[in-house]
Amino acid sequence: MDASRGRAARRYGRWCERGTLWLLWLRGWDPVARNLKAGRFEMDLLVTRGDELRLVEVKARAPGAWVGGDAALTFPQRLRLQKALRSFLERVPWPFRVTFQRVSWSGWRWTFHPPERWR
Repeated sequence: MDASRGRAARRYGRWCERGTLWLLWLRGWDPVARNLKAGRFEMDLLVTRGDELRLVEVKARAPGAWVGGDAALTFPQRLRLQKALRSFLERVPWPFRVTFQRVSWSGWRWTFHPPERWR
């Protein structure tokens, strides 16, 4: 991948994260953090609504990509996200419900996948 395509992909990914945050805000979620670093790992979005804290992972792919955003989250990536969230919660305890949700983008279309409860 040449440098210009890499920059375009990062720009598109940032745009999708902002779009996801806006869509979540419209659904009543309040932003806590965006692109939060926890050690070596990064969490895309942390949001709250009521007593729920949700980690949101945004996966963006161009239309027609070989691997869509729906299938772009691997098991090792999920483990890294869990470690990052655990590291965050050690510094900022959250006594209530914690959930995880994937949001995938393909072009201008987004899919909110069902949330998962994390302990």
